[in-house]
Amino acid sequence: MEGVERLPYLSLIGYADTLQPKVMSFIPIDPGDAIIEGIRLSQEHKITLEFIDLSVKDYTPLAYQLPDDYALSKLGLEVFYREVSKIIKEKKKQFPEDDKLRRIDEKREKFMASHLIKLMKLYNRVLFICGLAHWENIKHYLENESELKEVEEDLLPQRYVEIFNIKGGSARFLLREIPYITINWEKFREKYSEKELEKYEEPEVFFQKLNSFDKQEFIRPIFLQARDFYREEFKEFIDLHRLKTLFQYCRNLSIAENLLNPTLFQLLVSSKNCVDDDYAWKVLEVAAKYPFEDDSGKYPDLDLNMEGAFSKGKFIKLRPRHARYFKENDDLPMKKRPKEKYPGEWRDLWNGGKDLVSWPPEDIVIEDYFAFIRKRVQKKLKDQNVKVEEFKSSLMDGIEIKETLRRWPTERKIYVRNERPIIGKIDTLIIIFDNDTEENEKYPFKLTWWAEHDKESDMALYTTNPGEYVIGPGIAHVEVGGLLTIFPPGHLRPVFLEEYDFEYGNIENKAERLLKAGIIYSSEKYIIYIAKNQPRPYFYNLAARKHRELIFYSIDNFSTESLRCVKHIHFLRGRHLRKIAQNYIFL
Repeated sequence: MEGVERLPYLSLIGYADTLQPKVMSFIPIDPGDAIIEGIRLSQEHKITLEFIDLSVKDYTPLAYQLPDDYALSKLGLEVFYREVSKIIKEKKKQFPEDDKLRRIDEKREKFMASHLIKLMKLYNRVLFICGLAHWENIKHYLENESELKEVEEDLLPQRYVEIFNIKGGSARFLLREIPYITINWEKFREKYSEKELEKYEEPEVFFQKLNSFDKQEFIRPIFLQARDFYREEFKEFIDLHRLKTLFQYCRNLSIAENLLNPTLFQLLVSSKNCVDDDYAWKVLEVAAKYPFEDDSGKYPDLDLNMEGAFSKGKFIKLRPRHARYFKENDDLPMKKRPKEKYPGEWRDLWNGGKDLVSWPPEDIVIEDYFAFIRKRVQKKLKDQNVKVEEFKSSLMDGIEIKETLRRWPTERKIYVRNERPIIGKIDTLIIIFDNDTEENEKYPFKLTWWAEHDKESDMALYTTNPGEYVIGPGIAHVEVGGLLTIFPPGHLRPVFLEEYDFEYGNIENKAERLLKAGIIYSSEKYIIYIAKNQPRPYFYNLAARKHRELIFYSIDNFSTESLRCVKHIHFLRGRHLRKIAQNYIFL
């Protein structure tokens, strides 16, 4: 009763037969549980409440894969109960209960039936809440009272009972519903309080309001709120087409597992597969957040996880014993991220650091992508340098099959390829995501990064302020507005240092400063410029005076997903953090 009175704060009640227990039983106080809701209603409406079940030891019932309880709101209680009863009977036939479990269930059912008979003599109406698997036998005993004579009604109270406070961060391990749905259920209960319901005199309107809570309506807001948070941090918009794919994938995944509503696990799998891991983490933040925290210290805190619970430095192994089917490996389908010891811990470590370094595994991914772009452009230049000629005396670089087949019906001639070599290589690459003018500056942080070894390139880039989004102790995520990379590394001077402003005349923004730096410090003939718009003619002329050739490619020609490895990078406050960065950065 005390645990229910604490709601919406969550509790886990532990009890045992001895004062110094080694094995305890636990009762979760879940606001989405039918029995807990019954107790809660009795408290709020001051209705007499009786607990009539029998407390037993070592009780492990059969596990059932029951229909999704959401069907109850659509089919009605009678149809739902009829279908569930069929499953329970088939399960009992398939796996006959052992004598111990059968005797315990029989004793419990007789005990509940005998108490019900007493209560029926005291009250005009009795609301009885029990598990569906027990109702048929209890009903039989109520109709055949003579079979209840040997029931023993003396009960010994549990000697050890304690209420543990469950913090909001552990809510998803305690609640059967997604915490976001449970929060909205609490809001619904508060909205339609007793005073509010008294306003509706017509029974049809009354029951319409009570039945208006629909769990399915809260799945879409989880995805949409996560989308907003994802856009705020990563500056990437999830369009309607991808959202539609996400909703369909989530629905189909639920149906494939015989569910009408997705579980938290299925929400995360859908988010990860349709978008990425970062979006899945935003979905988890929205879906699993439970804002009600009891910091009074009146009850000992219990931190829950998939393996068990921690309290006062001790580990408690939890084994679910209710008759419901659960997948053993329904853990998060994503790599685990450690949590802060206290709010703001990671930001404090970031502000206290000095050095600014990269993470080598991420550097490898970025350099590989730069190499891929250089090879792609090199191939295009090579293809543009191919001349198709009529075969006369030499096959040159091979027969041009397509051109030969196209002209053969009319000309009856063979055509060959003449591949002329490309003079010059590509060492400089500029990628511009946003020109970023001074009037609406989004990327104020400017940096020139020199290669640590000969496998890395020299880089100059401008990004969002490091520290805006701290994802680990001294580890920050930043968004790149534009970058310049030169490989192999040479003698790139600090591009954004004011001392070298004399080299960068006739430029209008940071993007043009990077482009001019690329032209000045390039050692090879070709310079690749990837952006939304072509550079001004001035830069083509400047490149020509430096005996360079500027090649422009629209950024729309490149995959958004591929460019993410360049657009979103991480800074570390010191080389010592490279040992733990893999726990916070997922490539």
